[in-house]
Amino acid sequence: MYDVVYIDAHGDETPVARQLDDRKDAAEVARQAAAERGAGRMVLPGSSRLPNCVCVIPVPPAEAA
Repeated sequence: MYDVVYIDAHGDETPVARQLDDRKDAAEVARQAAAERGAGRMVLPGSSRLPNCVCVIPVPPAEAA
């Protein structure tokens, strides 16, 4: 499962979508959210937490239940 969050210029996180089953679906939601917010980029897991971006974050199995 994957969560999608927006990180604003101040580093504050806003949830966009929660517990999506498919990574491709999560990436598509992130692309749309980035375009709507003018974020200009998307960061996938393992990257630095950059400000003004939309991120796809894997949900640990214990939290997905």
